[in-house]
Amino acid sequence: MRNRVNIGFGCVSLTQHHFVKDALNILEKAYDEGITHFDTAPVYGNGFSEKIVGRFIKNKRSKVTITTKCGLGSFDQPTINLKFALPLNAIKNKLRRKQKNITNQPPKLLSFRSIDVNYVKHHLEKSLQNLQTEFIDYYLLHEAMPAFLTPEALDFLNVQKQKGIIGEIGVAANFVNLLHLKNDQMENFAILQYENGIHYKTDDLKIKFPDKKHFYHSALRSIHLLDKNYSSSEWVGIILNRASKINPSGKILFSTTKCKTLIDNLTAFDKYNELPLEKLNNIIDGIYRS
Repeated sequence: MRNRVNIGFGCVSLTQHHFVKDALNILEKAYDEGITHFDTAPVYGNGFSEKIVGRFIKNKRSKVTITTKCGLGSFDQPTINLKFALPLNAIKNKLRRKQKNITNQPPKLLSFRSIDVNYVKHHLEKSLQNLQTEFIDYYLLHEAMPAFLTPEALDFLNVQKQKGIIGEIGVAANFVNLLHLKNDQMENFAILQYENGIHYKTDDLKIKFPDKKHFYHSALRSIHLLDKNYSSSEWVGIILNRASKINPSGKILFSTTKCKTLIDNLTAFDKYNELPLEKLNNIIDGIYRS
């Protein structure tokens, strides 16, 4: 099994598959290709993404790390069997994508909402059940800020860390919100998860919080709009390698529903892996000078 350093697989699109076997197949393919970190959340497919990941990790729990989240969504999740739920969910996702008006508007600051201890406790228990695991490596606030947690909720999370039920806690939110964080607000949190890539000016977060682990996502978004001097696959290799080199102790996530795209992305990553950061930056800087 090849070690792709800090590349992780985002499981947001698992429920776009019509059949469980297809969703499991892409996870197995990612694992066979050296990916050992998987990112999911209760709101991804109303809990079904977590359930699929739970099946996948059942016999390899000690060999992988898992991120899931808390802070979005209600207590209730559908009780329908996964075999029947996935086709229905895939159809709903397809309809939503057709109706959605895709824009590149900058993200907005989150409005305050209180996240109490009962909410956190319920969601943690449900995630552990869905994932069929006794512990979660990384447990992140989902589009929520540390100040949203009540003191009792924060105490509960810290106790779960002490018990080993949670490895580390963190914050997963858009970069506009994270840039407003102060160091004392991150005292109990070890992880920041946010967008990074050519279209996001988020490198300052590494400088602002040098003692935290940084998990990047969306690095490959809008890659088809880039300079045609390089093919899309070449840009994948360039962008993933730059992210990996500026963030060697963190994670770089990408997601796809197609095994071919998965392999193509990793092949592109390998192709440009020997290029130094300075060279990668020069290639990317050329976009803005041309």
